[in-house]
Amino acid sequence: MKTIVTAGAKGTDIDVFACAVAYSELLSLEGIESNTVIPGSFTSSVTPTVLDWGALYETTYTPDGNENFVLVDISDPKHFATFVAHDRISEVYDHRSGHEEFWKAKLGDQSHIEMVGSCGTLIWEEFKKRGKEHLISATSAKLLLASVVSNNLALKSPLTTDRDRVAHEELSDIAGLGEKWIYEYYLEQEKILLDNFETYVVNDTKKIETSYGDFVIAQIELWDAKSLLETRADELGNIMDAYEPTTWIVNIISVSEGVNYIYTTHPQAKEIIERALGVSFTRDVATTDSLLMRKYIIKVLQS
Repeated sequence: MKTIVTAGAKGTDIDVFACAVAYSELLSLEGIESNTVIPGSFTSSVTPTVLDWGALYETTYTPDGNENFVLVDISDPKHFATFVAHDRISEVYDHRSGHEEFWKAKLGDQSHIEMVGSCGTLIWEEFKKRGKEHLISATSAKLLLASVVSNNLALKSPLTTDRDRVAHEELSDIAGLGEKWIYEYYLEQEKILLDNFETYVVNDTKKIETSYGDFVIAQIELWDAKSLLETRADELGNIMDAYEPTTWIVNIISVSEGVNYIYTTHPQAKEIIERALGVSFTRDVATTDSLLMRKYIIKVLQS
């Protein structure tokens, strides 16, 4: 029986891509027939350089009943790829809270939901647990390293754990990308984002349920976000106005500065975010004291 490694139906970021490709490789090293299926469009974190590393994957899959499914970087059944047969899911890997008990009851030890900064850290740890760390390909090592860097905001995120730091150090030794690649990686993402601004903002937008009602959060990650607010704020507001009357914010991560700019023109959103995060808006922008990923903001809003 073959195994299909996949994730959500849309919005494939570097963590999803890296984990799916690398875990499929790990299964193959163990003699298990495995395919990587990525059905969703890529976010700007999967850059042309990343794709040039040569990962093999498919974009569609038709189930034949003779497969198991492994889900990576996702645990919410509402967002699985549509071809996934829920009764044939054999493993789940994720690093966000909310569905731990459900999957523990369903899969037991095959549920791997742990609060680390990147799902890529979990997949790298699986290589080590299974004694395959010396057999990992350069492609998978690079992808996992990029996922650890991206999801941990170059290790500046408050959600970064010691496990993420160890994964970063070990994968860096294997990947051999050099010292400047993180800066170049973020600059490449910035060019992609700005060249296709509306598309990437919409593709990296999530609607969640909170005690305040429905809440829409878009996320943008840049090396230096100051110029974006100076030059594209009006355009950003026009894009997000499409979600009115639903409450919305854009979480703009400025990695080099170590802060977030939270942008919204929605009055209720400003009140909610000021209470929830302890920040203050000046006109339409609030600045945080540290880097915050969207998943942290979601956790606060849903607590």
